Amino acid sequence: MTYFCSTYGVYYLMFSTFPVLFGETYGFRPGVGGLAYLGLGVGFMVATFVGARTADQIYKKLAERNGGKGTPEMRIPALVLGSLFIPIGLFWYGWSAQAKLHWIMPIIGTGIFGFALMTTFLPIQLYLVDAFTYAASATAASAVFRSMLGFAFPLFGQQMFDKLGEGGGNSLLAGLAIVIGIPFPIWIYFKGAEMRARNPLTR
Repeated sequence: MTYFCSTYGVYYLMFSTFPVLFGETYGFRPGVGGLAYLGLGVGFMVATFVGARTADQIYKKLAERNGGKGTPEMRIPALVLGSLFIPIGLFWYGWSAQAKLHWIMPIIGTGIFGFALMTTFLPIQLYLVDAFTYAASATAASAVFRSMLGFAFPLFGQQMFDKLGEGGGNSLLAGLAIVIGIPFPIWIYFKGAEMRARNPLTR
């Protein structure tokens, strides 16, 4: 949950860079600037269909190997798969913007990030529903926490990018995504059942 909440913060932090990047660097007028968000939208749409179907297939295959019985941890491989694309999207967005390449390049980067964000969001939500007895409370707590980080991250975003540049700032965020987003889901995949057995709120 912590991983997704931090990624959600990065998502809103990316939003805060759009007006400066596409307005000042690429000369998008206010009426056209909103089109920069299409990359994220396309990424979300692709992930909703392709990512959800892939995650479902992975879950079913793992459940079949387990005698037809699914566990919450079987949601995690799809999460790991999606988490690999988050740093790719951030590196692509940051360094193409830093190099002032054609405006479509950073938008493609946001599309990759949007795909990754939704591909990780779905397995995390399903894991919370499967793992917790009070699933509605767990998902509500997740929504509150990620909304708090979505509020907090943009507060320091512009200062960070002013100091590190688009490439350096997004590389820092991509590095954090690698450190948090790849090892911890793998750890939960192998140790999640053991942790759930010790927690009275999980099943």
